[in-house]
Amino acid sequence: MARVVKSMDPHEIQKRFSTERYSFFTLDESSFCFEDFEPFMSRLPERERDLLEMYYRGHKKQKDIAAFFDVTQGAISHRIKRARMRLAFLRDMPKLDKDLRDILKGYFDNFDIDVIAYMVETTCQSRTAEILNKKYKLDGRKRMTQVKVRHKFDRSIQKIEHLKKQNTELKVCFELMQYIKDNLYMLHEVVLRHFYRGHHAKYENVY
Repeated sequence: MARVVKSMDPHEIQKRFSTERYSFFTLDESSFCFEDFEPFMSRLPERERDLLEMYYRGHKKQKDIAAFFDVTQGAISHRIKRARMRLAFLRDMPKLDKDLRDILKGYFDNFDIDVIAYMVETTCQSRTAEILNKKYKLDGRKRMTQVKVRHKFDRSIQKIEHLKKQNTELKVCFELMQYIKDNLYMLHEVVLRHFYRGHHAKYENVY
């Protein structure tokens, strides 16, 4: 009998095996206030912003949103829940008073700073590798991979752990980088074709 292998969202894998448990893993409908998270909306994938706007600001029912985008209600429910988790993740992320790159200057070279900055921006090792390869025109043995990015990021965390006693900013940098490491793929969007059948649909003026 053939076995059916079900693909799993990278975030779900991370959540199951992570030793950390942040509050956003249990953020539910009753504890979510849309207005509190508006400052972080721009960091969400465009379609998830659409869904939250329609659901919370437009007061549309999930079944109506599903019909509008030609997907199942379950897909809408899942994406709204995931968007709430992303927003709470961004809310709880350690905040720096200065630009990350400026803080790390003098402690890391430009390439390692890019690795750190893109990991913080994307939370995704493969996406960071893609950005670096394009920016530095890397190919062959020099080409960055997900494994190489993880190795460099981990090494940078270890280095900054020893440096953090020097000033408060480095301490927050360490907390931020550790936070990203414990929650890989949180800002990575898994594009499902069936969900994007209505990708070109415009949601403006539907409420």
